[in-house]
Amino acid sequence: MTATDYRFAAATAADIERLIPVLREFYAVEHLPWNEPALRRALGALVADPNAGRLRLIVRDGEIAGYFVLGFCFSLEFGGRFGLLDELFVLPAHRGGGLAKRALGEVEALCRAEGLDALRLEVNDDNAHARGIYERAGYVAHPRRLMTLWLRDQGTAT
Repeated sequence: MTATDYRFAAATAADIERLIPVLREFYAVEHLPWNEPALRRALGALVADPNAGRLRLIVRDGEIAGYFVLGFCFSLEFGGRFGLLDELFVLPAHRGGGLAKRALGEVEALCRAEGLDALRLEVNDDNAHARGIYERAGYVAHPRRLMTLWLRDQGTAT
């Protein structure tokens, strides 16, 4: 199987149920807190509001092979709106054929179509494989640290 055997599809509200197990796997791999009600709300908002960003499924033969989330943000540093690749995940059975690289191209094309000048992403320091994919695609690390203040309880729900 090659990366061309896959297609990218805009997710709809009807896709959320079948996407949840894929998200669960990503969150487990990345050691992210699992809060399914919050994720469902966020996914619903993302598919309902094109100004928020894009949720794309990576599909092969009707089955989800992965997904990505592109959020739209605003920064004076970037001259206005910019893209944030919030999540990109390819299920293990579909890795190794250049699919992540192809997904990055899809993300970049979406950003260009929106007239954005910059695209940022977040990657864990201990994920050397993903960092390598992003660096080979031209992404550059910045000497800054991402910091978060949660404004709402982020307790996990299983």
